[in-house]
Amino acid sequence: MRKHGLSVDNVVDAIIVDSDGRVLDREAMGEDLFWAINGGGGASFGVIVSWKIRWQLIADKLHEDLFIRVVLIPVPITSGDEEKFTKFVKKKSDYVQEPISKEGLEAMWDKMIQLRKPILTFNPYGGRMGQISEKDTPFPHRAGNLYKIQYSVTWKEEGTEARQENLGRMTSMYEFMTPFVSKSPRCSYLNYRDVDLGVNGDGNVSYEEASVWGMKYFKGNFERLVEVKTKVDPGNFFRYEQSIPSPADFLRAG
Repeated sequence: MRKHGLSVDNVVDAIIVDSDGRVLDREAMGEDLFWAINGGGGASFGVIVSWKIRWQLIADKLHEDLFIRVVLIPVPITSGDEEKFTKFVKKKSDYVQEPISKEGLEAMWDKMIQLRKPILTFNPYGGRMGQISEKDTPFPHRAGNLYKIQYSVTWKEEGTEARQENLGRMTSMYEFMTPFVSKSPRCSYLNYRDVDLGVNGDGNVSYEEASVWGMKYFKGNFERLVEVKTKVDPGNFFRYEQSIPSPADFLRAG
């Protein structure tokens, strides 16, 4: 990531099926739609059939002190007689733009010990990430971000009590981190979709309502994503709880 940027920074072509059933490559879909699906949540605009990605040629030439492991896990084919294994997970995210002090890190550690959950994963930014304009793709979290935090809590117990207990731990940790992370907006990472930020309900949502979560994911790119969505899918055929809205559809519904 620090060397080559994100996957969306290296996509050179894509195949998408749009709301009219047309199969389009980059040339046919046009640069606006191609921009939107590269980090804007492709499912808002159509069905992405394939990507063509620029690949690197340095993996086998890296220093011998660096270690990379790939783990392949097959999906089990069962008869359905095996015992069901249930696992629940909740994720949230943050961006850190100023160094957290030693005292802040110690307080954060104490909070984690108190809660016992969640797990925090820090992903460093900088390098190539800071050299790409936040307007080049819908993903805007570039220069100025030191690292991204992923909060993750998992549990196996079923029932409302276990759910509330574990989500409560997540909420407590997330609120505790408020002084240490980005502000106005407090940004989030799209791929750790967080419905706590807001949802579209039945799909008919205004630009202002969707901006509550849209600005956290996309910052100033959200407006352009809405413009593309309104143009290519005015009927809002492709929608989910946090899909890019189509204001024209909202106005007809109202």
